[in-house]
Amino acid sequence: MHRLALSAFVVFLAVAPARADGPAYADRWVYCPQNLLVDKNIDDLIRLMERAGKAGYTGVVLADYKFNILGRMPDRYFQNVDRVKKAAAGHKLELIPCVFPIGYSDGLLTHDPNLAEGLPVKDAPFVVKGKELIPAGEPVRLVNGGFEDAKGDKLAGFGLQDGPGKFTFVDREVAHGGKQSIRMQDAGANSRVSQRVKVRPWAAYRLSCWIKTKDFNSGGFKLLALGDSGRQLTFHEGRLKRDQDWTQIDVVFNSLGESEVAVYVGAWGGLKGRLWIDDFELAELGLVNVVRRPGCPLTITSADGKTAYEENKDFLPVKDEETRKAVARGEWSFAHAGPTIKLTAGTRIKDGDRVRVSWYHPVRVHGEQMTCSLSEPRMFELLADQAKRVNELFKPKTFFMQHDEIRVAGWDKLAETSGKTPGEFLADNARKCVQILKAVNPTARVVVWSDMFDPHHNAVDNYYLVNGSFKGSWEGLPKDVVIANWNGDKAAESLKWFADRGHSQVIAGYYDGGNLDNFRQWDAAAKDVKGVRGFMYTTWQHDYKQLDEYAKALLRK
Repeated sequence: MHRLALSAFVVFLAVAPARADGPAYADRWVYCPQNLLVDKNIDDLIRLMERAGKAGYTGVVLADYKFNILGRMPDRYFQNVDRVKKAAAGHKLELIPCVFPIGYSDGLLTHDPNLAEGLPVKDAPFVVKGKELIPAGEPVRLVNGGFEDAKGDKLAGFGLQDGPGKFTFVDREVAHGGKQSIRMQDAGANSRVSQRVKVRPWAAYRLSCWIKTKDFNSGGFKLLALGDSGRQLTFHEGRLKRDQDWTQIDVVFNSLGESEVAVYVGAWGGLKGRLWIDDFELAELGLVNVVRRPGCPLTITSADGKTAYEENKDFLPVKDEETRKAVARGEWSFAHAGPTIKLTAGTRIKDGDRVRVSWYHPVRVHGEQMTCSLSEPRMFELLADQAKRVNELFKPKTFFMQHDEIRVAGWDKLAETSGKTPGEFLADNARKCVQILKAVNPTARVVVWSDMFDPHHNAVDNYYLVNGSFKGSWEGLPKDVVIANWNGDKAAESLKWFADRGHSQVIAGYYDGGNLDNFRQWDAAAKDVKGVRGFMYTTWQHDYKQLDEYAKALLRK
């Protein structure tokens, strides 16, 4: 299930007597993305709450990206919140706010982008020219990335080209740069091109291309980099429009320990219509979006590694001002050049010297997701501030923690030197987060998404770009934390796992494009499991057509 770091709400019902035909589902939830700054959204939300109340839902768990930046909100925002609170009271609905987006962390990172989880660049070669350090690594280029060299529809330089003349065609009439491009058209199978390229281990790279579409339809477009070991280094599915003119898309990745990667572009699983691709490029990045915090140090040493140079003494402070400006607007970009390292007047580094520079950089996953550090102390200061502000705004009886799909973790210096696993760091994080909430509201109930604490789901070894295992993360959850379980693929195993650990659970089913079969499957899996006390109508597409039908099933009418 792919979660968006937007707003949401969830609905609860008072305790009902147990029934012989299955769980009682005392808590009945509904999930809805919203932005409470927009007046129309408030009108829609109030109408939906009225509908939910009549159907039998009796509470609203509300999440909004703006909960991360309440201190920046205008009076109009709080007036809108008052409208929601009054409507909820009128319909006897409990408001339950979501907090702590550990996984989809853009809102938190607007306060300080240096709190993003960083991947390491190690010993990048630079050379001194005058009073600046200039990258001195071997340039990396794709062979025939402009698709100019071809015989018929067969491209030179690419080890893989699916269906030349059948699915993939050299188009000599449409091009972004040069005289031709590659066109993929009405393919019933994979339509991709790929080549292998040598890279420097532990380096940051930007993979990009230009695309154009006509009557295009495919959910399988990707920019993909695979390490020689088989490890996937990118997770990027471009959301291409049906018809769009030439547009550049890109993905940034770290080569990790790989010295050779295979880069791909194209559509997996077929496509309809036409897709043109041109100017396929791979380039090593400098200090773009460099992360600066104690857990992610920037170091410069002599070429032989024997001399360590000092910031402020040998080189001026390094920071990417463009990052802070962009992230404050809710954006991340890797298209700018990044900062230049400048030397001080009294530096020990001489003109012409070769040095090695190491630093940390963030990556986006699936084109939209930026993850925060699990352990940096400054992050917990931000979480405590959010808890205080949200608690003052809603005075809730229940909080919903948004630990979810944490796809980058365990690479910073603190993790490297601690000897602890990502699972242990996540357990510590969850434990501290619960303590923060209990400090501001001792009687509040705490709910959290299931996936990152479930060994049958995402609490596993080498999840996405995680350096190690998330196993053991569940040790950070006190037994009174309620689990919002959305592991539909292994519902029975997952429900039993948390029940055996003493947790109450609510089922977070996923209904977009589905039907009541989703409820029936979960209902059957939960029949003999202790502590399953609720069900959540979960939509990421504002699709509430089945809301009343689910209410009848939950109430067993």
